[in-house]
Amino acid sequence: MRRALIIANEAYTDPHFASLPGAVADADSLREVLENPAIGAFDDVRVSRNRTVHDIGRAVAVFFHKAKPDDLLLLHVSAHGLKDARGDLFFAARDSEHDSHLIRATALSAADIRHQMADSRAKQIVVLLDCCYSGAFAHDARARGARATDLTVPFQARGHVVITACAGTELSFERDGQGVFTRAVVEGLRTGRADRNGDGVIDTDELHQYVTDRVAEARIRQRPTLSVYRKEGVIRVAWAGRVPPPPPPGRRPGLLARLAAVVTGRRGSLPRRLVVPALALWALLCGAVGHAGPVGAAEAGCFQPPMVRVATSATSLDSYREVADAFEQWSARQHRGCPLARLYLYPAAADDVRAGIGANWTPPGQPGHSYLEDVGPHPDLWLPESKNDVDRLGQVDANLIEDTDEIAASPVVLGVPQAQVAAGGAVDGDRRMGRTWLELFHRFADGSGVVRGDPAVSTPARLATHALYGGERKLASPSAARQDVELWVDRALDSGAYPIGDDLAVLCRQRIRAVAAPVATAGVDAPAVILTEQDLVRYNQGRPLGAGCPAQQTPPAPERLQAFYPSDSHVLFRSVTRLHWPDAVQSPAVRAGASSFARWLSDEEEGQQALLRVGLRPLGVSANTPLDRTHGAMFDWPFGKVRDLSELNAGEQDRVREVYRRAHRPGRVLVALDASGSMREPSEDRRRSRFRVAVDGVERSLERVGERDEFGLLTFSTVAANARQIVPIGPKKAAGAGSLGAEVARIRPAGDTPLHRAIQQGAAQLRDGGGEALRALVVVTDGRDTSGQRAPTVAELSDVRLYVLAVADATCARSPLDRLAQGTGGDCYDTRTDRLDATLDGLFIALWKGVD
Repeated sequence: MRRALIIANEAYTDPHFASLPGAVADADSLREVLENPAIGAFDDVRVSRNRTVHDIGRAVAVFFHKAKPDDLLLLHVSAHGLKDARGDLFFAARDSEHDSHLIRATALSAADIRHQMADSRAKQIVVLLDCCYSGAFAHDARARGARATDLTVPFQARGHVVITACAGTELSFERDGQGVFTRAVVEGLRTGRADRNGDGVIDTDELHQYVTDRVAEARIRQRPTLSVYRKEGVIRVAWAGRVPPPPPPGRRPGLLARLAAVVTGRRGSLPRRLVVPALALWALLCGAVGHAGPVGAAEAGCFQPPMVRVATSATSLDSYREVADAFEQWSARQHRGCPLARLYLYPAAADDVRAGIGANWTPPGQPGHSYLEDVGPHPDLWLPESKNDVDRLGQVDANLIEDTDEIAASPVVLGVPQAQVAAGGAVDGDRRMGRTWLELFHRFADGSGVVRGDPAVSTPARLATHALYGGERKLASPSAARQDVELWVDRALDSGAYPIGDDLAVLCRQRIRAVAAPVATAGVDAPAVILTEQDLVRYNQGRPLGAGCPAQQTPPAPERLQAFYPSDSHVLFRSVTRLHWPDAVQSPAVRAGASSFARWLSDEEEGQQALLRVGLRPLGVSANTPLDRTHGAMFDWPFGKVRDLSELNAGEQDRVREVYRRAHRPGRVLVALDASGSMREPSEDRRRSRFRVAVDGVERSLERVGERDEFGLLTFSTVAANARQIVPIGPKKAAGAGSLGAEVARIRPAGDTPLHRAIQQGAAQLRDGGGEALRALVVVTDGRDTSGQRAPTVAELSDVRLYVLAVADATCARSPLDRLAQGTGGDCYDTRTDRLDATLDGLFIALWKGVD
C-alpha cells in the first residue's frame, strides 16, 4: 500500500509562536495530489491539523508501526522547527511551549520519529520537512525557522529518503499563503514537471531537483536538501500528472521566443541585424525591473503565483475546480505562461462559512471549536451554491466583505429517465414549462417514484419542495405535506436505498443503480430526480459526483435524465464574494489574485464560457453546448415566457424547511456502542476514555429526539457483562439521560469486537417495530470485527439504514463496512473522538429533524 501522514500546525497556544497561515493550505493541497489516482495514487492519506503533541506523537507511532514490508510511507511535516538547550531538533505542536527547557516536554522529538522509522517494517520511507522556527521576512514571506538547524542528521536510517525545505543554517519561508517548499512539491507533482527524464514517473531524486530549482527562483535564502541512506533502486513518489496547455492556435509568439528563433536560425524571425540591439534592450529591461513576482519573472520561469483560497459547496466543488483550471490556463496564456494565481478550492457548508465570516474565523469562547480546523482556511473567495447563502450574512464587518457579483444561474428541474419519457409519449410542451411541479410530481410518483436530496441541506430540493407544498399562495399543513408529497418520496428513497443527504449523494446512488440495471429494463424502473439543470447535464456527461462516488461513467441511453422545466420552478443564482482579511493571513498579492478570478468570472468572455462548459447559464450569455438535448437539457429555456426568475427568499425557505421538518416521518434509531477493551483508551482530550466520549455524545444528541421519534442503545463486546441492552427502543421519555448515564457507568470496556454480530442483532431489533419510521442503526466503533463471524449482506439489512462512525484506529476508506453502509442507503464516517459530538449531531439532525 501507499500511505501518507501529513502533519500541519498553523495555530499555537503559546503566543511566542507566530501563526503559519500556509500550513493548512500546504496539507490540503498535498493531500489532493497524493490522493489523485492519476498522480500520487496513495491508498490512504491522513491529515493531522493543529493537534497536540500527544496526538501527533501517537499518529506518527501508529503510522510507522502498522506498516507492512511492501508499503511506501510518506511523512510530511509543516510546522515550526526548534531546538532545545542541548541543540536537539523538535517540531512544534499546537500546545508546545517556547521556553527552551520546556521544548523537550511539549514538542515532538525528531529523534523519536527517527526511532519509529527505524523500527518500521516498511522498506520505502519518504519524509518531507517544511519547517524551522518563526521570524519576520519582508515582502509577505514568513520564516519557519530562526536558528541554524540541521534537519537531516537525525533521520539517517536504513532505506530512507528525507527532503527538507532548507539547509542546516537557513530558514524556511512562507509566501502568499503557502510554504514555498511545499508549494513547489505540489506543483511538481500536480503538473508532472518534476518528471525530469520523461519516463512518466516522479522519483525522490527528480522531486528534489525540481523543488531546488523552483525554490531558487523565489530569490530567497533557502536551499532544499536531500538525505539518502542505503536507498536501493528508485523510490516512486508519483506518476507524472498534468502538463500546462499549449499556447492557443494562431497566437503570435512573444518577443523573447521570436528572438530565440533568430539565434536558432528558424525562418520567419526578426532580421539578424536587429538581434544584438534587441537582446541588449531586453537585458536592460530585465535588469531594471529585477524580480517582479510571478508575472514579471519571465526568464526565471515565473515562480509560483499566489495561492488563492476558495470556499464552495460540496456539490459545486468538482465543477468549480474545472472552472478554476480554465482560469489558470487562460491567465497563463495572457501573461507569457505565468498564471495570475493558483486556486485552492475546498468544500464548506454555507452555514459554517457564514458563521466563520461573522466571527472573523476565530470565534472567542468556544473551546474545542476552530473554523480553521473544522471548516478550512480563511477563504479569499466564496462561491456559494445559492445567492441566498450570501444574503443571509446579515450584519458583518463592512471591511470584510469587499463585494458580491452574480455570475450564473441554473433552474431546478425534474430529471426523468429517457426510457420513461419515450414510453410515456411526453411532448415538448410538458417539458417546456407546460406543467406545474405538483402535476409532474404525481405523474411520475405514481410510477417509478421521485427522489430528491434532503431539503434540510439541499437548496434545490428546498426550492422544489416549496412549490410542491403550494408555493407563495399558501403552504400546506404538515399533515397534508406528508400525505401528498413526503410519503411518496420516502417510498422511492427506501425502495432504491437512496441516502438521506445532498444532491450528489442521491445522484451517486442513481449512477450505481443505473450501471447495475439489466439492459432489458434500463431506465424503466428508475425514479425521477429533483435536481438542478447543471447537475442533470453533468450526470448525463458522466462527470464526477464527489469524492465518495465511483469513477465517472456515462449512464446508458435509457437511464439518461431528461429535464422537465415546471412552470412554477425557482432558479438558483450563483455568485462570487470577495473577502478582505488582515495582511497577516491575506497578502496583497493574494488579494489581487482573488480579484482577478472574480472579474474573470463576471466580465471576461472566457470566464463566462468556462461557466457554460460546466453546465451553468452565465448571465446575459446565450446558452449552447452542453445545455442541449444531447445532454438532456433545452438550451432555449425559459422559452420566451414572461415570468419572475427570482430565487426564493430566505424567509420563504425557512417556512418550507419548518413544514418539511414537521412532515418528516419519525426516526427509529438504535445506537450500537463498542464496549471492547480498546474503547478504554484515552480520547484526544486525555480526560475521558473513548467509550465515555461516545456515551456523552449520544446523551447530548438525545436533545434532538422528537415526541414521535424512537431511540435505543445497546453495547457490544465478547465480555458478556458489556454486551447489554442499555435502553430498549422506544419514545423519548424512555431514554432519559439520567437513566442512560447510570446504566453505562457500570460498564468497563473489555474484550474483543463482535461487530458483525452486533449489526445483525441491531437490524433485527429495528425491524420488529411497525409503522413508517425511518429505521437507522448507528454503530460507533474503534476497530474491526474480531469474532470471525461472516459479515452481513445488504439483503440481510433490508429496510434498515446502517451508519458507521469509525473512530481512532478504525477506518471507512475502501472497507467492506463502508460498502455495506452505502448499500443500505446509510454511510460510513471517519471521525475522531473529539469530533464525535458534531458527527452524531449532524447525523441525528438528518434522522430526527429536531424536536417537535
